[in-house]
Amino acid sequence: MYEKSDRDHVAWDIETTGFGWSEEITVSGFWFPSGHATLIVNAGPHSIDAEAFEQRLSEVSGADVSLIVADDEVALLEAMQRVVFDRFERDYDRLVAFNAESWKGGFDLPFVRTRCIRQGVEWVFDGVLFADLWEPVKKRLNTTTTAYGASDDANSLTGSYNLLFSENDRLPMLLDDLGGHAWYHEGPYDPFEDSGSAAAHYREGDLLPVCLHNLADVHRTWELGELVRQFVSPKDFTEKKL
Repeated sequence: MYEKSDRDHVAWDIETTGFGWSEEITVSGFWFPSGHATLIVNAGPHSIDAEAFEQRLSEVSGADVSLIVADDEVALLEAMQRVVFDRFERDYDRLVAFNAESWKGGFDLPFVRTRCIRQGVEWVFDGVLFADLWEPVKKRLNTTTTAYGASDDANSLTGSYNLLFSENDRLPMLLDDLGGHAWYHEGPYDPFEDSGSAAAHYREGDLLPVCLHNLADVHRTWELGELVRQFVSPKDFTEKKL
């Protein structure tokens, strides 16, 4: 087993109203190595009971969850800047995400760059060290599934996570330095099978399931990052400053 990197992972993911350049970010979530998560919600025209949301999100995830309610996308981007400035230890942390900038150019980082440009907000991750988990999962772990003589790769976040974590009671032995961590697979809480459902619920003003979905994604991303760092050489992580 490789010696793991000495940098702590901060997992990140976004939800949006769609995939096009003119769509907006609805939720931006961070999962920190301390077991604390911060979600920033673009409330837009909708109302949110922040205290009730925080309580529910903390209960289901087993983490200490903070919710920041932004009035619009500009306020959400500015809140992201503050979270990165206040919580991200540039000398010790690494931002990680799943396919934020790898397969077909990724999604999250290009999307946020365009939204910063369109909204006149400075780049929110300026100088932050980043690694995409999609590449080491695809290239350094076997995620091939077979059925009826055909094979395919489970290279989505949920597909990779389920393959590696579900019904694996030996994980605590592999990651014994994470004692006390609330494992997602022991109490899954994602209400959706895909992000398209999250976009639909946001348009309807049903924001709690959207937040649950985002929290579940950063929860799984962080755990996947911890597993990968134990079994994949740091040389196989493509790191860069954003």
